[in-house]
Amino acid sequence: MKHIRDKPHTLLPNRPGKELKKPELSKSDDNRYKSLFVNASEGIFFMTTKGNFIEVNESFAQTHGYTVAEMLNLNLKDLDTPETMKLASDRIRRILNGETLTFEVEHYHKDGHIFPLEVTANLFSDGKTSFIQAYNTDITERKLAQEEIQLRSEILDNMEEGVLLIRASDAVIVYMNPKAESIFGFDAGELLGKPITSIYSSTEELPEEIIKKLNINKAWQGETQMIKKNGTLCWGHVNVSTFVHPRFGPVWISIYTDITELKKAEKLMAVNEEKYRTTLNASPDGILLIDMKGIIHEVSEIGLQILGADTRDDLEGKDFSQLFLPEEQNTINEIIEKTITEGLAQNIELKTKKKNQSIFLSEVSSTLIQGPDGSPVSFMVTIRDISYRKKMESKQIHADRMANIGEMASGVAHEINQPLNIIAMVMDKLLFEADKTETVDIGFLKNKSDKIFENITRIRNIIDNISAFSRKDDDYISTVFDINSSITDGSSLLAEQFKQLGITLKLELDKTISRTIGNTYKFEQVIVNLLTNAKDAILEKRDGSNNLCEMIVTIKSYQENQFLIVEVTDNGIGISNDDIHNIMLPFYTTKEAGKGTGLGLSICYQIIKELNGTIDITSEPGVGTKIKLTLNLENKNGNGN
Repeated sequence: MKHIRDKPHTLLPNRPGKELKKPELSKSDDNRYKSLFVNASEGIFFMTTKGNFIEVNESFAQTHGYTVAEMLNLNLKDLDTPETMKLASDRIRRILNGETLTFEVEHYHKDGHIFPLEVTANLFSDGKTSFIQAYNTDITERKLAQEEIQLRSEILDNMEEGVLLIRASDAVIVYMNPKAESIFGFDAGELLGKPITSIYSSTEELPEEIIKKLNINKAWQGETQMIKKNGTLCWGHVNVSTFVHPRFGPVWISIYTDITELKKAEKLMAVNEEKYRTTLNASPDGILLIDMKGIIHEVSEIGLQILGADTRDDLEGKDFSQLFLPEEQNTINEIIEKTITEGLAQNIELKTKKKNQSIFLSEVSSTLIQGPDGSPVSFMVTIRDISYRKKMESKQIHADRMANIGEMASGVAHEINQPLNIIAMVMDKLLFEADKTETVDIGFLKNKSDKIFENITRIRNIIDNISAFSRKDDDYISTVFDINSSITDGSSLLAEQFKQLGITLKLELDKTISRTIGNTYKFEQVIVNLLTNAKDAILEKRDGSNNLCEMIVTIKSYQENQFLIVEVTDNGIGISNDDIHNIMLPFYTTKEAGKGTGLGLSICYQIIKELNGTIDITSEPGVGTKIKLTLNLENKNGNGN
C-alpha cells in the first residue's frame, strides 16, 4: 500500500442537527433490505450526498475495522485517502446525475493502513429524499495478485534470455518474450500459434531424445541449432522444464541463451589453437611458455630435442633457471627484467644444460605475453642451439684471417726484406773491414752487431704478429687488453701495402682511454678487415676518376663516459643508401664478382657484439665512409687505465 495514516482515526461524536431518516420502504422491500444487509459478503452502505453514512452493513464495517455504530458517526472523507478524495466530488456529481459508477478507491482502515476497494455506486431515492447507495469489495488480494503478475511480466520482458512457452500436446508456441522474438528476428506475436519446428533448424520433429527426457525427467538442457526469420542459423543453450498451465495444460518452458558468437569464438579459438600448435612445433628454435614465477608450462617438440628431454614431464612444471649454469643466473634475471620493462629481450648467449647435464651454447630470446588489461601474464622464450654456428664462425674468422694474410703477402715480404737487406749490408760492411785489417774496432763491431740484432728482432716481431693473427683463437680466453695496441698491431700489417699504394694512414689515438676485456687478436682482425675495405673503396674511387686526389684513411680512438669509441674513416667511393642497410649481412658484398666474399663486415659485427659493442656505418656516395665501433665498458670487470 502507498502509505499509512499517521494516527488511527478517532471516532467523532454524533453530529447534532445532521440526523436523517432512513428511506421509507414497503414491508416487502424492508425484508429484502434486511436480508441484503445480513447475508451480503460485500460491504453495503447508504450515505447522504454530503458523505455522511446513514446505514452500513456488518461487512462494510468489519472491512474498515469499525463497528456498525462507529461507522454511523463517520463521514466518507474520514475514510478516503488524499488521492481518492481528489476524485470524490466528481464521482458524486456524476452519480447525482443518474450514472451508476464502478471504480476503485483507497480507504483508511481503523488501524491506519490503506487498502483498496472496488465500489459500485448509484443514486437511491424514496421519492422524498435522495441517497447514495454503494456496494464495495476488498480487492487487496486481487491487487497483490495483479502486482505479482505485473512483476513477473516485467521480469520476462526484461530478461537477457529468450523465453518460449510451448504446448506439449502439439509443440505449438503459445508465448515468447521480447528477447526471444528479437533473437530470432520476428515481430511481436508473429510466432504465436506456430509449431516450434518453424524455428528449429531441422525439418524433423523435435529430437526424440529431448522429448523422452522431458517426459521422464520433466526437464532437459543442452545446445540446439535454431533458424532465424532471415534463414541464418544460430546456436543456443536451452534449459527446458515442464509444468501444467491453467490455460494451455502441460507446457514446456524453454529458457534460450544465444551462444552463436560464443560458438564462432570457440571455432576461431580452435583454429588459432591449431595454428599455434603448428607454429610452435614447426619453429626451428625451441619454444617454452613460462609463467611469471619462472615455471615452465609448455614446451615445443624442438624444445624437447634441443634440451635432450624424453617427454614434456621432464621440463613442464620445472624452474626455467635450472636449464642454465649457476653463473648465468644474473644474466637470466636481466633477461626477465628487460622483458617485463621493454616487452622483449633478444639473442642473449647463455651456457645451457641438457637433461644429461651436457653443456651447449644457446641464444635465448624472451617475449612478454600480456592479458586483455595489459598486465603481464607469461613469457614466451625461444632457445636456439648455436654451438655449430659458433664453430662455423670460428672457422670462417680463421679463414678470413688467412685470406687477409694472403692479400698482405707482398707487403709482409717487403717488411721482412727490408731488415734482411740491412742485416746483409751490415754483415758485408763487417767482412769488408775485417779484410782490411787483422783487428776490428770493438766499438765498431758492437755498433754493427746492435744493428743486426735490431733488425732480427724486427723480423721476429713481424713473424710473431702474423703467427698470432693467423692462428685459431679457440684456446684464447678473454683478457684485459689495450685498444690502441691492437689498432697499432693490426694496422702495421697493412702499413707497407698502404704506403706502396700511396694511401696515407693516420692514427689519432687517445692514450688516456681505458682498457677493456676481450680477445685482442679478434679486435685486430676487425681493424684489418675495416682497413682492407677502406683501401678497396679508395682504389675503386681512384680507378673510376681521372682526377688524382689525396687518399686518406684515419683511425681515431677516444672515450665518452663508459664507452670506448673507435672510428675508421676513408674518403673512398662510399656506400649507396640501398646497400647500407644490408652491408652487415653474411655474403652481401658491393664489390665486383671474385673480389669479395661478403663476410668481412659480418665477422666484424659478431666480434664487436662479443665485446659488448655496436657498429654504426654512415656513408655518402662519392665522398667517403665512417665506421664507428662503440664498446660498452659497463658490467665488464677488470677495466683499467
